[in-house]
Amino acid sequence: MNLKTRSIMVILLFVLTVTFALAITPPVKAAQTGEVDTQLSLNVREAPSLNATVIGSLLPGQQVEYIDLENGWGQITYQGQLGFVSTAFLSEGAWERVEEEKHVEEKHARKPDESREENPDQSERQEIERIILDPGHGGKDPGAIGNSLQEKDVILEIAKLVEFKLRAKGYDVLMTRTDDTFVTLEDRVKLANTWGVDLFVSIHANGYYDSSAKGIETFYNAGSWEAKDIADLVQENVISETSNLSRGVFKADYYVLRHTDMPAILVETGFVSNKKDAKLLKSKDYREQVAKGIVKGIEKY
Repeated sequence: MNLKTRSIMVILLFVLTVTFALAITPPVKAAQTGEVDTQLSLNVREAPSLNATVIGSLLPGQQVEYIDLENGWGQITYQGQLGFVSTAFLSEGAWERVEEEKHVEEKHARKPDESREENPDQSERQEIERIILDPGHGGKDPGAIGNSLQEKDVILEIAKLVEFKLRAKGYDVLMTRTDDTFVTLEDRVKLANTWGVDLFVSIHANGYYDSSAKGIETFYNAGSWEAKDIADLVQENVISETSNLSRGVFKADYYVLRHTDMPAILVETGFVSNKKDAKLLKSKDYREQVAKGIVKGIEKY
């Protein structure tokens, strides 16, 4: 076999080897970009499982590159380490669509007093005696994180202040959590429905990738005039007490609002991702003002 023939055979062998390797090597999945599609923060876990430890969170509207594992989880790089997020909450342009819908709703919304006057059930209002307060997140779920604040800590303190003030006025109050404990959404709802309360109040702090977003907003379960009226009153009074920016009152489809059997509202007390709001949320005076506003709103119903 001459040199030329050996050279041809070596080249052919190399080509066959490369072709075979490509045929048996699975293609590397390309990363894609998604946007956090939730009003609340999206947990980042150390493994693709709901039981895995939470190592951080992504804010609403935040864009992230991820590899779809095709099992409901996406693999990401979070602060230099491997992380996993639920792909159910990743989409394209989600936050912008939500904000646009809120602006449209706000533009055409009636004034709170007008909506209350048109409420056909106003004369049949149920007196509020038993209230459940729901400080969101807790334990392994920190909620929104920003400016040295964790949502779960801020809102627990506010909820405790609300509880104290309501009890002092004779209301029967139950808390879904009283310490840094993780409570599932299902258990929060079950507790409220089992106890048979007259009002469900969930307390949260906001977070957004654009740090200029700030202010207070209140949500209510769609289809409930009572919840809409209470949400209006709570928003009005919290803004009156704090002088913070009012982002408005909106209906929402959050789990704790959708599955509770009584009027339910969710109060977003400020943005931990905004420096000014975060400074306020760190202040005992501001937390006191927020609590006072929530209680006043409930009282005026």
